[in-house]
Amino acid sequence: MRHEVTLNSYSFENVAFHVLHERIPLYTFRTLSDWILESVDFIGRTSELARLFGILFFSVISRGSQYRVESMMLRIAKPMNYIAVSPSVEQRGLMRAPETIPLVMEPESRFYSDPVLVLDFQSLYPSMIIAYNYCFSTCLGRVSCLSEYGEFKFGATSLCVPPSLLKKLEGDIHVSPNGVAFVKSNVRRGILPSMLDEILQTRIMVKTSMKRWKADKALGRMLDARQLGLKLVANVTYGYTSAHFSGRMPCVEIGDSIVRKARETLERAIELVNNTPRWGARVVYGDTDSLFVLLKGATKEQAFNIGKDIVDTVTAMNPKPVKLKFEKVYLPCVLQTKKRYVGYMYETLDQKEPVFDAKGIETVRRDSCPAVGKVLEKSLRILFETRDLSLIKKFVQRQCTKLMEGRASLQDFTFAKEYRGMKNYKPGACVPALELSR
Repeated sequence: MRHEVTLNSYSFENVAFHVLHERIPLYTFRTLSDWILESVDFIGRTSELARLFGILFFSVISRGSQYRVESMMLRIAKPMNYIAVSPSVEQRGLMRAPETIPLVMEPESRFYSDPVLVLDFQSLYPSMIIAYNYCFSTCLGRVSCLSEYGEFKFGATSLCVPPSLLKKLEGDIHVSPNGVAFVKSNVRRGILPSMLDEILQTRIMVKTSMKRWKADKALGRMLDARQLGLKLVANVTYGYTSAHFSGRMPCVEIGDSIVRKARETLERAIELVNNTPRWGARVVYGDTDSLFVLLKGATKEQAFNIGKDIVDTVTAMNPKPVKLKFEKVYLPCVLQTKKRYVGYMYETLDQKEPVFDAKGIETVRRDSCPAVGKVLEKSLRILFETRDLSLIKKFVQRQCTKLMEGRASLQDFTFAKEYRGMKNYKPGACVPALELSR
């Protein structure tokens, strides 16, 4: 700009004023940072999480989920005279590998014009811990090891269960599907079940308070941060027991028991849905704690009624607090592959207009340019509303013509990728960010 205008100062703001004849304010990074932090309520939310977990403010930002779980767990364990074990790296390395994985069915990949129910187990892993009393303090070890005299391998350490104790506990032992024995809650209530039960009950209470104090925005934000923190701790407690490599106190027997029992619960629900003639339903996809149920030839109203019946029946066949929850109805939808699906979503029976809901496909992914997501979303909307493939073909052809004629926005064809540093890529990796850095 030095060759275009003569100015005393060539700062961006001064040049803009003299060329555009308009004042553009200058905001410091400190001011912008303060505004952003205030807008997202970072300080308030982090303070609330620190109070909830009983840890330092900076620890909420810098420490991981295991630290949070341990902080709450040890506060419950100490009054009960329990001491947490601290296995060494060598002990963790000698622990046996996990044997169980969650159930993830391969979906029947196609377009569904009939209603598809999406049912989800509410807090499945925490519910398994509470319902079956799974905990470090209630585990007796593998059934195959209980016949041995003396110590046997248990998690990263060892355990000794006298035969006389087993005889006293006869009738009060629950054996998980993978062959691990636990005492029932009438003998000893576990620390993890007690903690999670209190967390889930408190979260329900907090969410009830949020509905009551909707008008108070400041209180609402504080309560929302509190219920979010409770949810996070409940969901990562299972991970604390099964963090095999980096865990603070891993125990493969407990982690495997939780996953195997959750898998069995989902399998029983799928079998019930498929084998109940009055529903006329078939499970077309299942993933960890959710199942997608196809209702061939049903209307939207019938889908909601059948869904409620399925939820009530499955919930009744499981111990509390295991609960199957009605999430939504897709009408119509497309199941592509595992964790990739899209459909028109109805959450209530009286909902007139559907909501476009996508998971895992290019319309919501950030690893491609915006043009891909926009064209795909419009194509899917045409498919859902008209069921006419010729209209989709014409639309895509028009978009390709616009692109070839240069009538498309350049912004729709740009995408950003995080650069992780040259040392963090494999030799010979073909990554655009890596090529630019070279």
